[in-house]
Amino acid sequence: MLAVTITAALIYLAVQRSGAAALGTACWGERLSRAGRNSSCVASQPFLIFGHGKAIHRMDLGGKNQRRLVAGVGSSILLDFHLREETVYWADKHTGVIHKASVRGANRQKLYSSDKHISGLAVDWVWNHVYWTSGEKGKIKKMDINGKNEKTLLRHLSQPNSINVDPNNRFLFWLSGGMSPSIQRSDVTGQMKTTLIKIAEHLGALSIDREDKRLFWVQFGPQGESAIASCDYDGNGLHIIDHPLWSQSLAVSVFLEHLYYTDASSRVIKRVNKFAGGKPLDVNMKQMAKPPVSLKVVHPLNQPMADSQSSPPGCDEKSGNCVNVCSSLAEQGTCQCTEGFALSMQGSYCEDVNECAHWNHGCSLGCENIPGSYFCTCPTGYALLPDRKTCGEITPCEGNMTKKCGDGCLTADGGAVCVCPEGSSLQEDGQACTGCLSADRGGCSQLCIPVSPTGWQCGCLPGYLLHRDGERCVASGPPPYLLVANLVDVRQIHPGGAGDGTLVEDPRGAIIALDYDPVQKSVYFASVGQKRIERVDLNGGSRDVLVSDGLDSPEGLAIDWIHRRMYWTDKGQSTVDCSTLNGQNRETLVSEGLDKPRGIAVHPLAKRLFWTDIGAHPVVESASLEGEGRAVVARTHLVSPSGLTIDFTEDRLFWCDQRRGLVETAALDGSDRRVLLENQVGRPFDLAVFEDRLWITYQKPKQLRSVHKRTGRKLQRIHGNMVQPASVVVVHPLAKPGADVCLHLNGGCAQVCESELGLARCSCLPRYVLSPDGRSCSPGSAGSGDSQTTDSTFNKNKSPPTAPGLSADEAEPDVNSEGGSESAPFTDAMVSDQNECHSLGCDADAQCLLGAGSPTCVCPQGFTGDGRLCVDIDECTQGTHKCDKNAQCQNTFGAHLCKCRAGYQGNGKTCLESEATSPRGTTSRPADVSTRHHGGNSAQSCPSSHESYCLYQGVCFYYPEMESYACNCASGYIGERCQFSDLEWGELQQAEEEQRRNVAIAACMMALVSLLSIAACATYCYGNRTFLHKQPSVDNVSETSVTDESMSEPPATSRPRLDVVCPRRDVCPSCSSEPGDNRATEESGTLSKHNGGYECSMMTAVAAETAVRRSSLPLPSSHGWTSFKPGVLSTPGLQPLAS
Repeated sequence: MLAVTITAALIYLAVQRSGAAALGTACWGERLSRAGRNSSCVASQPFLIFGHGKAIHRMDLGGKNQRRLVAGVGSSILLDFHLREETVYWADKHTGVIHKASVRGANRQKLYSSDKHISGLAVDWVWNHVYWTSGEKGKIKKMDINGKNEKTLLRHLSQPNSINVDPNNRFLFWLSGGMSPSIQRSDVTGQMKTTLIKIAEHLGALSIDREDKRLFWVQFGPQGESAIASCDYDGNGLHIIDHPLWSQSLAVSVFLEHLYYTDASSRVIKRVNKFAGGKPLDVNMKQMAKPPVSLKVVHPLNQPMADSQSSPPGCDEKSGNCVNVCSSLAEQGTCQCTEGFALSMQGSYCEDVNECAHWNHGCSLGCENIPGSYFCTCPTGYALLPDRKTCGEITPCEGNMTKKCGDGCLTADGGAVCVCPEGSSLQEDGQACTGCLSADRGGCSQLCIPVSPTGWQCGCLPGYLLHRDGERCVASGPPPYLLVANLVDVRQIHPGGAGDGTLVEDPRGAIIALDYDPVQKSVYFASVGQKRIERVDLNGGSRDVLVSDGLDSPEGLAIDWIHRRMYWTDKGQSTVDCSTLNGQNRETLVSEGLDKPRGIAVHPLAKRLFWTDIGAHPVVESASLEGEGRAVVARTHLVSPSGLTIDFTEDRLFWCDQRRGLVETAALDGSDRRVLLENQVGRPFDLAVFEDRLWITYQKPKQLRSVHKRTGRKLQRIHGNMVQPASVVVVHPLAKPGADVCLHLNGGCAQVCESELGLARCSCLPRYVLSPDGRSCSPGSAGSGDSQTTDSTFNKNKSPPTAPGLSADEAEPDVNSEGGSESAPFTDAMVSDQNECHSLGCDADAQCLLGAGSPTCVCPQGFTGDGRLCVDIDECTQGTHKCDKNAQCQNTFGAHLCKCRAGYQGNGKTCLESEATSPRGTTSRPADVSTRHHGGNSAQSCPSSHESYCLYQGVCFYYPEMESYACNCASGYIGERCQFSDLEWGELQQAEEEQRRNVAIAACMMALVSLLSIAACATYCYGNRTFLHKQPSVDNVSETSVTDESMSEPPATSRPRLDVVCPRRDVCPSCSSEPGDNRATEESGTLSKHNGGYECSMMTAVAAETAVRRSSLPLPSSHGWTSFKPGVLSTPGLQPLAS
């Protein structure tokens, strides 16, 4: 029996290995080349490798020949490959383990297993190293490809991830996260670390084009806008293409002229031209069962080998600034480094020399090291003399130098010279400085970062993007617009003056003051004529009266969007009052010392309140939000300070003097006060500031103007057709920072809401997925894992993804169609190029067309305007949508969605009444469902709670009589919930078939063992019975033996006879015959006829052998042997045994 068991185990292992052997004959390409006894893989055609589920798959660039290379790698991996070694490397981000495996089926090898924060992986195929980044630890490490010589190259990095290596040029590139995202570079030894580009947006993934020596990455803005960008190895030649990407969790890989990237939301791999962009193409025609992750293109061009004869051993011409590398081809080469660098200990590359640490820099006071050089610095009150090493004290200028040098003078050998502060340089006129510490702040709109004694870079705050000019910061997200109180109405005006609309009309009142709340998206305005404060939605609708009692002349209004309070000035009652946003809990904050308060502004982050007083003693004051701690901001040289506003990016206050006709600015405490605009004809009433512009309303003349907020220049007259412009505010998510838009109605999100830069970012709980509208959630599949996240506001130049039952407007603008007669849209943002589109000032959502003539701004499909202002078209309201009459239209930025109503099905443009369908998954399209019945049950549309019951665009039906759900699957999917794709279904079927085969083999082996056991037992019993008949007991054998009649009697039924032996009393009491019981012999025949079950169980071989040994001994009268035939047990007092 033991031999049979071992044989069964060997057969099972052989079956298992037969399946494994099929996977072991893998190769990079689709064919093998034989060379003698060995075979090598030939990757003649490029293909993709990517993570799919818990395996690594390969697929041709055309989407064919997808198959598994390595199984059981985990669902969250980073991968790379070594083409020459025919191995795949991957890192499991959850476990922190790095493995490698040959594609030829060899056993995998664990290389590293002590870092659970791996955020990037790269393989050096030239020098045979593995590099990886540790995001939370801020480190970059490396080891040999055999897992040995692990070493930390860089420390104290800011969330490094997505590392790439170019071993031929000996460079490492990686993305840096944190507050200041950037792309950084170092050599392969961790030396010469430098920042190539700083980007205010979120960076998604990084890839290298080693042929063109360029870096490619994806970036995401705060409102969901996305782009593909690239630059060279030095960070120059920045190239940006606006491209919609629906998932921030993606991977990219460049090959030749295309960029390939994964799309987790649609579960496909897409391809797009790396420079021209355009409409992406799906590589795989069918949607994958699991989202693809960590993508690479495998081909020798992506892992080129350097010319081994280019330099002798020990000479590395690609490192540092090595010059005159090869002194002689016959001798050992040596590196000769330029000034500022020194040879490494290995003598193969150059290292930066820190001159400041060696104290040979020659600076008189301060020194700062930079790669390859250094520069001298001076403390406050001192500046560098012309020798750029010696610091001299800054002194007031005398004579004519007083007007020329605004930052002081230095006494040098040749006389007094003008001085500029550190990080600044003297302008061409020789009389003014420009730089981070100068008045113009180097021309930077927001941030100015010194990089050398005379150089700087401009940066932007979160949510703002650096313009192509490298100085100006532009707010991301929707375009801003102005709300202007126009006495008889409230108008919405574009900042450039093009186009306006009326939000509120009130001919009987006199609307002077207004403000808005970015959380509830409501406009608050005060009417002097009707003496009340009202509220209306930004999109219009009914008006709510909040305060109507005790008001005299409310001429100033401010909304605290963080602490949810409303403040206003009452010139008639000489008070500053406040209440909740509903007009409740009203109280007077300031009344003492006030005469005629007018303008008011609130700074919730600084918790200060500012107002102007145009009374007998004009003043600009501030106080806490409770009215305490009053402070004077400005008191002198004021006549009638009316309106005021706050620049939250610089914490500066602006106000206008209506009588003097000027505009002034100062810090929040009143310091650094200066006149911004004067000698202007008119009477300014109020102002608003955003980005670099300051908008001013004039009541005489009745105009709206704008100027540059820092210089007061670039005056623009925006709007002149107004009754009497008064208060003005800017509406934009960044205009009022810190607003938590999730406080009101959860930001419009169905489940999880996160407020980011004034916009609601919706997400879903586990096991739910975000719907295409970006707000609602639907139940996902059981293995959905993490919920998806997206912005609640779509970028205008892209439409949301289409989902089952939803249809986006498929019409594309002519400028994007291939082969069209019109010019292609120029969307590439080349920083190094000064193209003609820059001067046009196109809207953020417009496209600049470069035709044969001059460039023009054109609004894309779904927008209307002149190109400088593009406004979204509400197709649903105007009735221009293409939705079916049984569908519901939902407007989005630049497009619209169509969703079939309950009881109907289709793509939104065509909706048919839902009919019954087979409950089994089919391969027909959802729109091709025919009328069917299942057992007479009529099908109904699934309720909203089961909209996502059927996966992969399957149509859900509910059978009320059966209380069950059924799916009509789309083409290429199958299963109860359409959960299996063709590939996954095939793998499951193969696994099930293999399991059935193994079970059948095991069952056969068990049956064989059982038959052999039964045969052995039967043979032994037969032999034992023969032995007993030949040697009967001499003690009262006649009473205990079976009668001849009973033994010769034929069976009553067709069942075979089976003789069983058992002790009468000890084993089978019902079979015993006590002394003197004469029925023993009589009942033996009866029992043989009526025993339907075995009254006594079959004895084991051991028990039988014991009985045989005892048969030679005299048996007492209370024991004996009897024989039974199968029959129905009818012995009184015993229950029949269950079969």
